[in-house]
Order: sequence, then structure tokens, then C-alpha cells
Amino acid sequence: MTEFYIEILKFFVGIIIIFFVLVILPICVKYRKSTYFNDTKKSIIKLAFDVGAYGEYRIYKHLKHYEKQGWKFLFNVYLPRGEETTEADVLLISPQGIFVFESKNYSGWIFGNEKYKMWTQTLPQGKGRKAKKEKFLNPIMQNNLHIKCLKEYLKEDIPMYSIIVFSERCELKKIEVSDTQVKVIKRNIVNRIIKSYSSMPCQLSEEKINEIYNKLYPLTQVSEDLKEKHVQDIKKRINN
Repeated sequence: MTEFYIEILKFFVGIIIIFFVLVILPICVKYRKSTYFNDTKKSIIKLAFDVGAYGEYRIYKHLKHYEKQGWKFLFNVYLPRGEETTEADVLLISPQGIFVFESKNYSGWIFGNEKYKMWTQTLPQGKGRKAKKEKFLNPIMQNNLHIKCLKEYLKEDIPMYSIIVFSERCELKKIEVSDTQVKVIKRNIVNRIIKSYSSMPCQLSEEKINEIYNKLYPLTQVSEDLKEKHVQDIKKRINN
């Protein structure tokens, strides 16, 4: 009987090893070769448990083919804002200008107006779960601040486009936006949206794209102390 259980155990161990080699290992290798990992140094374990980081990575995955055309990505850019900083989630520097992404990897129903300081996430009632409402900062206002600080830092007249990206798992129930320069979308159409800009006149040469990238890249490689100060500054503003 003992030998029987040993054989069963060997069988399941073999299945686990095969699954790891054929499925998990290729995913890990592919991720470690990505620009997102090389720039952020976030492990795949952190990615799996950090909802915000995973949302940023998913935006990158949808758009990474543009790297072959010389476009440049930047992640978690800590832009100066007086004595504080503001963090842009994802930047994509293209010939048409800079796409500034605010990633909201949320589920549930989303309600918002470009003029309201707070938006609402509603998690509908489900099996054994009560309906729940959460407030979060207006992502359009957040991204407008990122763009303002980005323009001040670069000190150049470069076209910038604000794109608010929500998860495919959410439903944009009532989003009121009149500003045609702002897009509020679900992540599954982000490639289509960026492609719609490709017919616009080119504003940046390949040399200029690289120059902007090199100027902004150090703002992605900040110390842990600065990151912690950034978090504390946000908490202080919210409390006030």
C-alpha cells in the first residue's frame, strides 16, 4: 500500500515539474527579458501580488511592439513638484509626442466626471458579498498634474496625450468627459487608441525621442527614501 502512495506522489510531482518547465519557466524568462523588468526591477512575484504594477505591465504588453519602431517606454516616473514629487505610471515617447498613461487596474463599476475631485468604484453584490462603494482620486486630474510637471521639467513644447486606462474587468458605467484631448478607456482597446494617433504628423525625430528618454530615465531610478517620502506626502495631502 505504501508503494502505491509513493507512486501516486511521484506522478503528481512529475506533473508539477512538467507544468513548471512548460508553462511557468517560459513566462518567467520572457518577463525577465522585458523592458518593464529591466527598468523597474520588480520581480515576477511582486508583479503577481501588486495590482498596480500588474496593470502597468499589462499596458506595456499591449503596446510593446512599438519598441521595434524606436518608441520608448518609461515606468514610475517621479516628476519634481516643488519640494514633492508626482508619479506618472507609464510614459510612451513616440514620433507623435508623449503618451501619458494613468493606470487604474480596478474591477467593478466606475462612475466619474472630469470636474469632480473624487470618482466612485462600485463592487456589485455577489455570492456572500455585500455591495461596496469606494472613492478614489479623479484620474484625469491626476494625469493633468503629471503632464503639467512633465512640461515644466522638459521645458519644451512637446505634444502630450492623457490616457486613463482601466482594467478589462471593470465596467465604465457613467464617465463624463468633454475634453477631447483626454481618453478614458478599458485596457483591451489601448492598442487601438494609440494606433489612431499614428496618422498624425510626426513631431519628434528618433534622435529627439532618445534625448527625451535619456533626460527622463533618471527619474525612474530614484532611491527608496524618495519613494517613501512620495508615499508619505500623498498620505499627508489626503489627511489634510
